[in-house]
Amino acid sequence: MGRSKRIADVGQMPRLRQGWTAVLAAGAFLFGGVVPADGQPGDEEVDFHRAPEAWAMKYFASALLFTGYGAPRAMEPWETNLALEVVHIPSLDEDERRVGFGGSKPEDLNKAPAVIRPRLTLGLPADFSLTLSFAPPVEVFDDVRAALYAASLNRPLWETDAFRVGARVFGQYSRIRGSFTCPADHWDEPEYAPFCSGRSNDTMRAIVSGAELSASYRLDGIPGIRTDLIVFTGISGQYMDLDFEVDAPRADGRRDNRHLYTDGYTWAATAGLSYPITDRVELSGKLFYTPLSVQRPPGERDPETLLNSRVQVTYRF
Repeated sequence: MGRSKRIADVGQMPRLRQGWTAVLAAGAFLFGGVVPADGQPGDEEVDFHRAPEAWAMKYFASALLFTGYGAPRAMEPWETNLALEVVHIPSLDEDERRVGFGGSKPEDLNKAPAVIRPRLTLGLPADFSLTLSFAPPVEVFDDVRAALYAASLNRPLWETDAFRVGARVFGQYSRIRGSFTCPADHWDEPEYAPFCSGRSNDTMRAIVSGAELSASYRLDGIPGIRTDLIVFTGISGQYMDLDFEVDAPRADGRRDNRHLYTDGYTWAATAGLSYPITDRVELSGKLFYTPLSVQRPPGERDPETLLNSRVQVTYRF
């Protein structure tokens, strides 16, 4: 899959996006082009592996990546599981938040400490299952509205009494709106005042598609450990198509309407535990890791990884 082609004109024509993941969002959203404002450039491609702006987009797209909790299990057709997942969003320090204008301007990125989203899994014939997730665009933390849509097709590949290997293919669309470049409640503070004259209304969008291979092992015969405890791990590869639209009043009185976009590939790994509280209720927790490349200005450290935790409670009907 090559780089996506962007089209912008005064007619606000939709951008054509490549890849099957566009189907995930096509029924709900159209992606409009950006018209230059006040003589500013409109669309601006940033380097996926080097630009601080791209690193910030990768960071939040990765933090919400739709990975599984161990190898998929065989389900009866139309069998249903309902789960609630809590995803921790690690806080970024001052250096990590300095991503605007090639790493020279701080952004207000510590908006939400966590995201909560439901997951519905439906059994299909031939041991397949379908998992769907939707989080509506309601305001949660500090003027942030995050709409999350995701789906995965799952299947076990090999099973024994204690060991299971499985695979998933997934797609995800997310749209996050908030005052990131000029924060609503403190845009006039010294670190933002040279760039801002009021609050911004910025939008980040991410379309992600990928595949995950995972394995689960039920601990058995180990003294002092409950038989039903399951350890699991997984590794995934994904393609990300990312863009960020700035909508901010500048300190010089003009409007900043730049549109930044990038795309590329990342990989991630997970490891965790699942514990059946009852015959129907299961508690799972995992750590998620992904390396994220970036090139900072000379003398500043280069944060290149994301490590966050996730917890899920599942109810089997």
